Amino acid sequence: MNVIKVIYLNKWPRATIRERLSKSYSEKVHVTLHAEFDVERIKELKDKLTSLIQEKYGARLTYTAIFVKLVAHVLRKHIDFNAVVEEDEVKVIDDININVAVQSEKLGLVTPVIRNVDKKTLGTIAVELNDVVDRAREGKLTIRDMKDGTFTITNFGMLGSVDAFTPIINPPQVAILGIGRIIDKPMVIDGQIAIRPTCTFSLTFDHVVIDGYQAAEFLATLKNMIDNPMDAMGELI
Repeated sequence: MNVIKVIYLNKWPRATIRERLSKSYSEKVHVTLHAEFDVERIKELKDKLTSLIQEKYGARLTYTAIFVKLVAHVLRKHIDFNAVVEEDEVKVIDDININVAVQSEKLGLVTPVIRNVDKKTLGTIAVELNDVVDRAREGKLTIRDMKDGTFTITNFGMLGSVDAFTPIINPPQVAILGIGRIIDKPMVIDGQIAIRPTCTFSLTFDHVVIDGYQAAEFLATLKNMIDNPMDAMGELI
């Protein structure tokens, strides 16, 4: 057996990842709900705004930025998901600070935060997301970039190979949303079969804190936002 690489689980950054994920599984009751939605309106929105945001901000508009904005509005309607656990207390937070999972060769898996997302335009979110993702990949994140998050989004869809998965809660938070790839599928629309872009969303939550019915309501609100994304955008750019 020829060993070509050794990964030390007790050395940084794998040791940090191992510690956080083990803590999450040992202290939380993970349950995941999956829901597949038609995202044609999201694709239309991205096509419409990509060049506008590039011209005004010099920023790349990604699907992740759009979903960060939409999820912030969902969290405002389901604020119990915007919470952290400290010892035997669940603290529901008013500020909506969304962590975004980023894979970095230098830092491993990191989750930099975008703060007060519901109060920012999509253009501003795109700028901030571009910044933290670029700095994460360069190994230039600071401690402040990682602090005070209240909910996490992890988007495997950008890789183009994952439909659905079971994300692990980012402690001390109580929930995380996983996003799969966008893929064309046949759907029944008004009694007719049509090819539509679809995406599967995977909501993992701590069942000690949140009930399954609440999680289903969260996903129902997310679907409504995806069907009517302009309702959440406000001043777009």
